[in-house]
Amino acid sequence: MRFSRLLLAALLFLTPLLTAPAAADSAAAAGAADVTPLSYPPVTPDPTFTDPGYSVKWPHITLAETQRLLKKKGTVLVDGRSMLEWQQSHLKGALPLPLSDFEKNYQIYQKRLKRAKIIIAYCHGKGCHLSDAVAQNLVNKGFTNVAVFWGGYPEWSAAKLPLVDKNGSPVVSAAH
Repeated sequence: MRFSRLLLAALLFLTPLLTAPAAADSAAAAGAADVTPLSYPPVTPDPTFTDPGYSVKWPHITLAETQRLLKKKGTVLVDGRSMLEWQQSHLKGALPLPLSDFEKNYQIYQKRLKRAKIIIAYCHGKGCHLSDAVAQNLVNKGFTNVAVFWGGYPEWSAAKLPLVDKNGSPVVSAAH
């Protein structure tokens, strides 16, 4: 009798702990499908980006729009490429948020991300959807101020715009 009471008490205590993460994940996934487009600050989506799987979730923006937003206080860049790629060369000021280390790095940069007026994710450019996966992870965490610079690192580099290494030292890419 005493054992069955202990077992029942343990089940009553543990059941919410064991099911809460799954419920939270499914709620986040359900909410992610209903993401409203970014409204503040206003962005101009790239009219040539028409991938229906992604364009309805968050804006995909051009190089010019990315540059315009970077001039505004509160804009945060996040790099969805690997940590090694970020260490070698990244857009100045970009936070490393690679998918393989997303949770770990999110914890490190969470305060900065939560203070951001807009978060712009980028990766290997057109055809690569790492930045969309990072954007989805951010949306799942409740962010609605997410956009994707879909020209990404290659377009930035080709335009000969500033790149830095992990120490913040300027990097000259092959395109420079």
